[in-house]
Amino acid sequence: MNTRNILTWLPKHIVGLMGMILLTLSCEDYLEVDPPKNQLTGEVVFENAATVDAAFAHIYAELRENGFTTGGTQGLSYLMGHYSDELELYSSSLPAVLNYTNNTVLPSDNSVKNLWDTGYGLVYAANALLEGVSSSGSLTEGEKGRFLGEAYFIRAFIHFHLVNLFGEIPYIMTTDYDENKDVGRLELAMVYQNIEDDLLLAKELLALSATDFERFRPDYWTASALLARVYLYQENWQLAIDEASAILGDSAYALNTDMDRVFLKDSPETLWQLGPGLPGNNTKEAFTFVIVNGPPPNSALTQSLINSFEEGDARLEQWVGSVTDGSETWYFPYKYSEYVPTASTQECSIIFRLVEQYLILAEANAQLGNLGTALEFLNTVRGRATLPFLDNLDQASLLQAVQAERRVEFFSEQGHRFFDLKRTGRADAVLAPIKPGWESTDRLLPIPESELLLNPNLLPQNEGY
Repeated sequence: MNTRNILTWLPKHIVGLMGMILLTLSCEDYLEVDPPKNQLTGEVVFENAATVDAAFAHIYAELRENGFTTGGTQGLSYLMGHYSDELELYSSSLPAVLNYTNNTVLPSDNSVKNLWDTGYGLVYAANALLEGVSSSGSLTEGEKGRFLGEAYFIRAFIHFHLVNLFGEIPYIMTTDYDENKDVGRLELAMVYQNIEDDLLLAKELLALSATDFERFRPDYWTASALLARVYLYQENWQLAIDEASAILGDSAYALNTDMDRVFLKDSPETLWQLGPGLPGNNTKEAFTFVIVNGPPPNSALTQSLINSFEEGDARLEQWVGSVTDGSETWYFPYKYSEYVPTASTQECSIIFRLVEQYLILAEANAQLGNLGTALEFLNTVRGRATLPFLDNLDQASLLQAVQAERRVEFFSEQGHRFFDLKRTGRADAVLAPIKPGWESTDRLLPIPESELLLNPNLLPQNEGY
């Protein structure tokens, strides 16, 4: 779906969107709807909370199945794992992934287009919900608050990933075709300001809402967690500390002390996870990453990642699997182990985990010179992984330790490693030795060629492409 297609998808009405949403959801038994004459109008969708909930469920299903958060080979966990130094490709039947491995990604690549299209398609869906909910005369104020808060969060969440993948991007805030058809790219500071504004609105609205959705729906604390990450990426250290501290101090989430249960559906440290779709389904991540027999059919963890684990790290034992053919051993992400359906769902794709807030607090405090406080948060994470506490580190050594901890904590999760290398200025030093022809400009993906042809206002193309 190109930009013009996205922006003309539903230029005047949300009828098509909601009809598609509910038709899609019927396959997953989210909701059965039989509107008059088989036509679903915008007015019907926004008459009650159940149909609006179904519309949101479509968005989360799309994130699970096709968006950048999918655990399949087209998602960030897989693509950016190969673009960084986490995954090694063994398959000859994944040419798009090979381009990420070999640093030969082009503006014409379908994988780049898919990241752009699914992202802006979901932004459009979020905007349609914002407009429909706001104008509804049937929903209660409490329902409106919850729905609007979720939609603002989704819009911010999608744009956050798009800006980190593509750099300067449009920030789409309406479904109006006339406003969107010739949209241009915004400076990074403006994109981030819009993200922050949306998240602050989300927090304000979600604070008054019920949040008991098995963590399948983002809540107040999810918005706060993303806001803490946004502040960290923008080097607003104190604001990052304030957000992360509130989550640790005031929310009901808690670190899972059992390392073998961190990625289970009922883990107390999961802030937001994607529902399974059907009872008994588990994650795409397990199907994508788990290697049953060697040699690997697709990918395995790099030796450099394996070597980065300290001796005695429980994450290496619990979250990394291995197979051997008798002469060689390959390692793979084993955070999710259920790669076939089970009697009941055991694992869901986790998007936000509480442990990130500890490492945000460690990094932000270290940046402000609060070394003792930073060490406390860092050592909490290390202690859970059965590693010895660190002590007497200067600021540079402490920040290096935080990044080392992030590498072994978040491997194969949503592109964290690549984004960390980029935002901390280490991408060139780490990736140039292992990526053919690596240049600093490769820290951004190209704008899809088809988008530039349809909308010249998106020019110029990112440098280097």
